[in-house]
Amino acid sequence: MSLVLSVSTSRADIGILAPVWRTLAADTATELHIFLTGAHVNDSTLAEGSLPDAARVHLAGADLAGRRASEAAAAMPEIAAAMVRLINQIAPDSVLVIGDRLDMLPAAMATLAYNLPIIHLHGGESSEGAIDERVRHAISKLAHLHCAATVDAATRLSRMGEEPWRIHVTGAPGLDNLLAATELSADELAAELGFSPGDYFILATVHPETNAANPFGPLDAVLAALDATSRPTVITAPNADPGGAEMRARIEAFVAARPWVRFRDTLGTRLYANAMRYAAVMLGNSSSGIVEAGLFGLPVIDVGGRQKGRERGANVRHCEADAAAITGLLDTVGCSVKRPRSPVTCLYGDGRAAPRIAAVVAESLMDRERLLAKKFSEKAGSFVAPWELAAA
Repeated sequence: MSLVLSVSTSRADIGILAPVWRTLAADTATELHIFLTGAHVNDSTLAEGSLPDAARVHLAGADLAGRRASEAAAAMPEIAAAMVRLINQIAPDSVLVIGDRLDMLPAAMATLAYNLPIIHLHGGESSEGAIDERVRHAISKLAHLHCAATVDAATRLSRMGEEPWRIHVTGAPGLDNLLAATELSADELAAELGFSPGDYFILATVHPETNAANPFGPLDAVLAALDATSRPTVITAPNADPGGAEMRARIEAFVAARPWVRFRDTLGTRLYANAMRYAAVMLGNSSSGIVEAGLFGLPVIDVGGRQKGRERGANVRHCEADAAAITGLLDTVGCSVKRPRSPVTCLYGDGRAAPRIAAVVAESLMDRERLLAKKFSEKAGSFVAPWELAAA
């Protein structure tokens, strides 16, 4: 029996990790432990419905909560200390971490003294407008195995000196979760969101642009553009990056004065999948617009520089943080025109990432001596997406 410890720090990674958790929990040779920290500390309901019955769940650490930089920095060591206590308690064989969040880094760093194998999801991607860029690459260099969402990401990991045999193109597991969600009719979704039947609504999410001189620039531009269009809109909460709490307050004040806007802290997998299925357009700077929206053929207006450098499909249009430019693109996209709702070819996978990731986790337990002996590779690897091979 192998003991795998998976870390989650926010609502954003639950939809990504849930299908992986289900797959690992179903393996009788694996004992899955889940460490909920970060935003989970102040809201333990974020993972409700996504935790397998067979998993053992641990809640500890601290919530960065979108606070000022000094407060967020002070909270990070609390996460590391909680991770150390948990490692001492359960003695995991490997650790599964994800992405690029500031609160994920201390959890990954806490494993170093134990020399534990780390499996990293969503490494090798690029988002130059946020400090996530540095966090992601830092975790990649700590990791021993990589589950890359795209060939481009896998190639970048190889150029960073990661040995090609450590890198696997698995796709993005968030797609697995969205494809598995119960499909609603357009009218059913409208009723749950509080819209009238037939409304073609805007789906908006904006996070702080933490690498920019003005982290709130994209939000200011998006809210001004929404004001100019006055179209039905559902806007979800920003993340817990520094400045996120102030941004949320601005959004809530905006929504309170505009009856055509709905605010949801989170839509959850079922509503989010259907919102992407029926929305006229997605607006903001969330990675979800880059990674997952293409699965539903949803047009996306990516605002500002937060996602700069991230590989994107033809459904995504970029726009600077300028209200007039956003308004013009909203008119171009055509919020009153019905679009195809069937899944399309997506750069980030085929909705079958979880079993591929589970196979990589199993690999982490086979040749531990080889796995832990990391060295810089001067030779670049060549990668092919498994869904492209299947199509061929």
